[in-house]
Amino acid sequence: MKNGNIFIDKEGTDISRVEVKKRNQVLRDYYMMREDAEKNHDKFFYVNAPEWEDFFCNIWSPDNPYWEGVDMTYITSLQTCPYPQKLINDIAVFEALPEPKSHGGYRYDGHPSTGYVHDPETWEKWHSRFYYEHPEEIDWNGTNGIMPCREKVIEILRKELLDLQANLDPNGSNNLSLPHAKFLKLKNTNWVDAASETIIAEHNDIVIRHQGEKIKAYAEHIGALICSVNYYHREIELEELEKRHGNTKVSIIFSIKKNNQYQFISIDTAHGKFELCDDSGGHRGEIRFDGSPNGAATVEENHGLRCIAEWKDRYHK
Repeated sequence: MKNGNIFIDKEGTDISRVEVKKRNQVLRDYYMMREDAEKNHDKFFYVNAPEWEDFFCNIWSPDNPYWEGVDMTYITSLQTCPYPQKLINDIAVFEALPEPKSHGGYRYDGHPSTGYVHDPETWEKWHSRFYYEHPEEIDWNGTNGIMPCREKVIEILRKELLDLQANLDPNGSNNLSLPHAKFLKLKNTNWVDAASETIIAEHNDIVIRHQGEKIKAYAEHIGALICSVNYYHREIELEELEKRHGNTKVSIIFSIKKNNQYQFISIDTAHGKFELCDDSGGHRGEIRFDGSPNGAATVEENHGLRCIAEWKDRYHK
């Protein structure tokens, strides 16, 4: 993940803006975010202000009412400041830095609703938004060429297996009509420690194959989630063109720009898979949700996209 720059707003370092009962959680979230940022080599910046002066004056006075509701553990963490931030003279210095950039600090009522990082989730969304808007910055090295964040896909599929496992009757019966052997395999598997290939295969074999009449809704939901965390764009205009031209094989289409060429994924709602297509709409095979081939990579012309040229011309793609 490309390293970024975060400006800590003066309001974002003012603990008095945070409700007393929420302060420990807010500080915990903030430091977890900074740990993720440190691992990614993000940099932090600030401009001097009265709020910063208050912070520096009070940091060595843990008994000060300023710290009401804050555990000593967090105050000590603030004192040691293991991940420093750079003082700059003016916000213009920060604004001149390269993307990705964001503002951040503690979570408080009234903080900016967008573009403000205060915990691991908002930090992750910030970086994801950057790659969504700048796919040319994605590093495809070491990937399968389809899912730049395959590890996120594995976690999604792992959660699906864990959720299914949790919903099974503890006495051994279940309401999913699973074959007995598959039920035992599911029941006795530790999905937390399972290898990624096992998770992919068993999600396909157990979860997908037993959705029954719910397969369409399930494929749409999981397929869209997986495309989203891998920076793909939903292409509603293309979907409408394909439908208008009688292409009944596709319904939901996502795209990503890779090496200045489009790569398309459509959700196979009948089988719980993806169909992969190239920049011209040519079919390149059926793939599982992690981007791996579903058996032999069979190219089927009637699974391709018919309207790519028209879509590019009409919508200036």
